[in-house]
This record gives sequence, C-alpha cells and structure tokens, in this order.
Amino acid sequence: MLISTIIGLFIFNLTLSNWIEEKIEAGLANEITRITHKLQASDLPFNDLEKLDIYIKTDIELSRQNHITLVAFDGTVLADSDISLAEVMDIENHLNRKEIVDAKNNGHGTTTRFSTSRFKDLLYSANAFSYKGENYILRVATPLTRIESMADELMAILALLMTISLGLVTASTLLSSKLMNQQVQHEKDQQESLIEQRTLEIELLRRLTNMLAACNSIDEAQMIVEDIIPRILGDVNGVVSLIRSSRNQLLVKLDWGGAWPGSKTYAPEECWALRKGKFHLANDKYTTLPCSHMAEVQTDSPEASQTLCIPLVAHGNTIGMMHLFSGDKELTDETQQLAFTVAEHLGLALANLNIQEKLREQAISDPLTGLYNRRYYEETINQELMRAKRNKQELSLLMLDLDHFKLFNDNYGHDAGDYVLKTIGSLLIESMRGEDTICRLGGEEFIIILPETGIEAARQVANGLCKSINQLHLAMKDLSLGKLSVSIGISTYPINGMQKDELTKLSDIALYEAKERGRNQSCHYSDLIIMGDELDLETVTPTEKLITKNDNDLETHVIDI
Repeated sequence: MLISTIIGLFIFNLTLSNWIEEKIEAGLANEITRITHKLQASDLPFNDLEKLDIYIKTDIELSRQNHITLVAFDGTVLADSDISLAEVMDIENHLNRKEIVDAKNNGHGTTTRFSTSRFKDLLYSANAFSYKGENYILRVATPLTRIESMADELMAILALLMTISLGLVTASTLLSSKLMNQQVQHEKDQQESLIEQRTLEIELLRRLTNMLAACNSIDEAQMIVEDIIPRILGDVNGVVSLIRSSRNQLLVKLDWGGAWPGSKTYAPEECWALRKGKFHLANDKYTTLPCSHMAEVQTDSPEASQTLCIPLVAHGNTIGMMHLFSGDKELTDETQQLAFTVAEHLGLALANLNIQEKLREQAISDPLTGLYNRRYYEETINQELMRAKRNKQELSLLMLDLDHFKLFNDNYGHDAGDYVLKTIGSLLIESMRGEDTICRLGGEEFIIILPETGIEAARQVANGLCKSINQLHLAMKDLSLGKLSVSIGISTYPINGMQKDELTKLSDIALYEAKERGRNQSCHYSDLIIMGDELDLETVTPTEKLITKNDNDLETHVIDI
C-alpha cells in the first residue's frame, strides 16, 4: 500500500501542474467573458484613452495577481490595469504577440512567456470582441508562479492527507474489522431472536387453532382467546363480535386485554370495515374516521387512540368482526400483520364452532318445542345428581303429562296438537329458573330437573304449573281449543332415591298416581308413603314397594309393584 501511494504521488505531481494550468486558463476565459460584457455595457468611448484608463483601473474587479490589457485590432495597446497611461502609450505594438495574433485570427489565444516589463513568467489568455462596430482584443495575464505555488501547496496538502489517510486506513481497518465482527454477531443475535419470536408466534397460532377446534362452546373459546391472543398481539385490548342470524346486529362474544371501551352491540352500518368489506384502521397517518361503535371512547383528541377493525371471514362469508383498541399507543405494522393472521384463524375456528353448536343443538333439542330432548336429559341428570351429591344439596324431578292429549289430537287434529305443545314449551321456559332443565321426553310428556329444590319447593312449582296451564286460553285460527290440564309426578334426591333411573321411575309412579286421583294436579312420591309402626321403611326400597295412604282409613297398605 505504501509503494502504491508513493507511485501515485509521483504520477499525480507530473499531471498536477498541467491540470492546474488548464483550470486557471478556464478561469481566465471566464474572467475575460465577464469583463468583456462589462465593457460592452459601459458605453465608454474607447478613443478617450484617459477615461478608458480610469475605468479599467477603478471599475473593473480582477482576481488576485491578474491584470488585463485592452488591445486594438491593429495591435495598439489602449489600456492596462497595472501600468500608467503614459507607460501604455510607450508600449510597442502587440501584433507580434502569439496570444494576440491567435485571438485576432481565431477569436481566442493562449500562451506562456517571460514578461520583460514585469520580469516574471506569465500565462496569457486573449479573446476578440466587438464594440460599437469596432473589433478589440482583451487579454488577461496571471503569474506562472501562482500555478507553481498552488501545485506545491496541493502536493504538500496531498502528502499530508495521504500520510494521515494511511494512518486512518490502518486504524480504521483494525477498527472496522472489530466493528464488523461485532455487527455480524449483533445481526446473528437479532436473527436468532427474530427466528425465536416467529417460532413462538407460529406455535401460539397453532395452539390457538387447535384449542379453538377442540371447543364445545363460546365460553370455552373465551378462556382460550383470553389466554393466548395477548401472548401473540401483546398489550392490546380486543374483542370479537359475531353477526346474529338476522344479519342486523353484531354482539361482542369474546374479549381480552381488559374491559372493552366500545359498544357491546352495534349495527353493521356502524363499522367502516363491514361497509368497506376490508379492514379499517382509525386514526392512521392519512385519516381519522373512527367507527360509530367506538364513539364512547372518542375524546377532544380522537387521533390519540387507534382502532383496528378486521372482518372475520370463513368459507366466503363474513361471520363477525375482530376489533383492536390501542389506547394512547400506536399499532405497529408487525402487530397489524399478526392481527390479520389471528383474524383469519379466528374466523375459521368460530365458523366451525358455530357449525358444531348448531349440530349439537339439533342433537339435544326437540325441533317442535325448542326444549331439550330425552338425550340431553340422560346426559344432564347424571351431572346434576353428582353436583347435588358433591354439594350435599337436594334435587327434584317433575314429570309432566298433558291430560287427555290423544283425545285432543283426535278432536282438533295434529296441527292443533303441535300448537299446544309449542305453547306449553314456551310457558315452561318462561316459568322456570335459568338453572332448571326442561326436556320433552316424547309425545305430550315432559320432565324438569330442579337443582337445589326440596319436597315443598318442588310441590309449589308443580302446583303453580298446573294452575298456569289450566288457565291458558288456547285458540288457533279463531278456533277455541278449550281448556288444557296437566298431571305432574315428583321425586326428590336423596329422600326418594339416589340414582337417575330410580328417581325417574318414582316420578313416573307419582305421575300415574296424580292421573288416578283425577288429573290436573301434582303428586310427590313421598305422599304415597305412610309412616307406621307396622312398616320398617329401612328395609323397603322405593323401587320395590309403593305405599299408599287412605285418607279415611289409617290402616297401612303395602302394594307390590
């Protein structure tokens, strides 16, 4: 590198003088052009040599060490910026000067020679020009020592710079090597961190999809999104709202990151994203435009918060929306891209969950009345009995059967029968508690599970239902269907039995007794048991014996069943 530098300096020194001379010649040509324009604009009579001499010495600005000479086309010197007018008049004719001859013949001339009047080597540059119909030559001269001085200075500066550069190059090479190694390590660490982050995001998305696919209800989905989505999107408040089957309203079903500050229910036209058919980011660098369903969080400075609305699409249909609210923070591009991916997974998972729920609802629901069916009763009664046993609570079963319903169907037709069953189903839903389970076992027979309900409370519920059903005014197509009554049998855990089949059978026995007693009433299985000295109740199980009591005779009767 050092040898290359020395050779370079030597070659540079050979060409530097010529290069500087060319640059100075170019500068002289520019200066001649500038002065020529000024002379042409001066309107000065060149035949008045005194005025011309004063003008050139006082009004013409020249670069350092330069001087100008104005020469007539016949070679006569008219003026000079460095010598007096008297000296000018004594100067010999300049037609023997090369630069003057070239300027006269070619319009421009340049030469280098020793000046006898100034006793130094000068660089001359001359141009011909016209003024008031006459031709003149303007010459500018500058000392060659200026060129040599500039070349020496540049060489000294260059040598110093090269020395400094060599030192800097050596130091920077060592430093660059070290910094490069550090940068490579830093980039490697960043890439590893990025790969680790992406791997984590992919794994979280995979788990989100798998867990949502395993859900049986929207409540289970809530637990999953509340746990996993914040790990993907960070500290961002979000919800998922689903479109109702009527397509006229969206309801918030899932949320994470805290209480949602926007509306929990809203119409489709209140969301820009739904109206556009694509995502909408409120308060970005282009527009503000918040959705109407976020009006509750808009302040005097609406641009202080961002809301991202993303449609949830599955199988070509929009099933809902995912909304993200950043508060006073800005949603980064990375967070937005992750949100789009999460929305895609949520859309498919929730659509599948909705299909599963519909299929399950069809499997456990009675299509006519909307009540649960026998299959659901078989699943639920065991769960309720285990809960009652665990919590040491009572549980009662009410078995209902509409009185003379076959005769009703024969008289009014099956359409009327279906209408009555629907009406009874609606009445039961309105009359029972939220925790009660109402099922249609088949035909006109229903059963109700009453958790945390003892004998007396069950009697009150049953008697109330008998009264409510008997008071129904049934009419279809302006045809009065008359009055309807119901018989109800009751059994209670653990007094009458401990198992599902046992309690169901005892309720049926009590129902049969209510029918025998004249219908339109309820009967608890415990009403059939008479406590007496002749009967050891501890040795008789309810499924083996039915003990009836005669109100007019206190004698105990044991009836085999």
